[in-house]
Amino acid sequence: MKNTLHANGNLGEKNYLVEIKTTNHTIMVDEPVSIGGADSFPNPAQYLLSALASCTAITIKMYAVNKGWDVGNINVDVKLKEVLSAGKPIKKMVKVVQFENHLEDSQVERLLAIGSKCPISKLLEQPIEMEFEKL
Repeated sequence: MKNTLHANGNLGEKNYLVEIKTTNHTIMVDEPVSIGGADSFPNPAQYLLSALASCTAITIKMYAVNKGWDVGNINVDVKLKEVLSAGKPIKKMVKVVQFENHLEDSQVERLLAIGSKCPISKLLEQPIEMEFEKL
């Protein structure tokens, strides 16, 4: 299997405070006080939603720049909801995108379609296999 992306998490002495190292960056992850963390950094689910929001905005911006469309600031709000589907609770991510500048309806529709195809959206929409490897 080819490794294309990598992140390493290290949980030290502090409850649930995890240092994540990627190729060129370090970020911190924590959990809310209500479950024993210090709430000093975003929790894992917030980072997942952040990845989706940022990827959506970047993908839309790239397309808009390529088309020469002045969209201004792009605001992407992502919520993780639990909804009922066929009587069973499921998780659903809902994205709301706002553009600073006025756009034609057809432009907005196209940008939203492009944003739905960002790499993180595509990753989350497909089946993903996960496994543990023994060291």
